[in-house]
Parts: sequence; C-alpha cells; structure tokens
Amino acid sequence: MDQVRVLARQSLGEARRSVQALRPEPLEHSHLPDAITDMANGWSQTCAVTWTVEITGTPQPLITSIEVTLFRVGQEALANVAKHAKASMVGLTLSYLDDVVLLDARDDGVGFDVHSPNRSGRPAHGNGFGLQTMRQRLRGSAGHDGW
Repeated sequence: MDQVRVLARQSLGEARRSVQALRPEPLEHSHLPDAITDMANGWSQTCAVTWTVEITGTPQPLITSIEVTLFRVGQEALANVAKHAKASMVGLTLSYLDDVVLLDARDDGVGFDVHSPNRSGRPAHGNGFGLQTMRQRLRGSAGHDGW
C-alpha cells in the first residue's frame, strides 16, 4: 500500500505539472477576466480596432482546462476578426451564470454568408479553420458553440 500511495502522489504531481505547462502565460498570474481583458487590449493595439470587454455575474474560479479553453477561444475569435471581418469595433463578454460560463464575441465587421462556399468549396459557416478550432476546443471541455 505504501508503494501505491507513493506512485499515486507522483502521478498526481506529474499530472499537475502537465496541466500547468499547458496554461497560457497570461493565466499564470491573472484570473480569466483580467487575462481576457489584457489579451483584448494587446490585440487592439496591434490591429487598431476599438474593443470592449464586459464581465457579468460574479467571477468564480474555474477548472484550469475550462479557463484555458475560454482564453484560447477568445484569442481565436479576435484572430478571426483581424483576419476576416474588417471590423472597427469588437466586444467580448464573459458571463458567469449559476452553473454556466459564457464567452460571447461580436464585431461590426462584414460577416459572411452561411450559404456561400469558402475556399474549400464547403459552406463558409463553421467550416473554416478558426471556427472549427474553437468548436473543437469547446467540445473538448464539455462546452458548445452558439452558432
């Protein structure tokens, strides 16, 4: 039993180190709302797009993997805006509800026609690399997209 306990402690320590290694640097020293705000601010300075970040509800500590997922989805959403939207304004809202956390991204850009094919010949909506990446990240954390 002593060997089992030692092995369990070692395995738990390794698992914690692995999870920490996957954590984005902005989340190392900040909570998710601050990390998203800082990310949007830095992004805006590079892209010259006006931004807002709104936090609703009472921020709660989240499982690391969920914080990482939401942070990465926010990054990808901003990257998509910069690459495709031709927007002058973008907004992110992080909402803490009773048992759900929502991240909404919106912009005033050109959008896309869900029926028009993209470069691959498939319908544009949800088949681009960025949207697929966001969808996969969300599903990997038991979340889902709203589009």
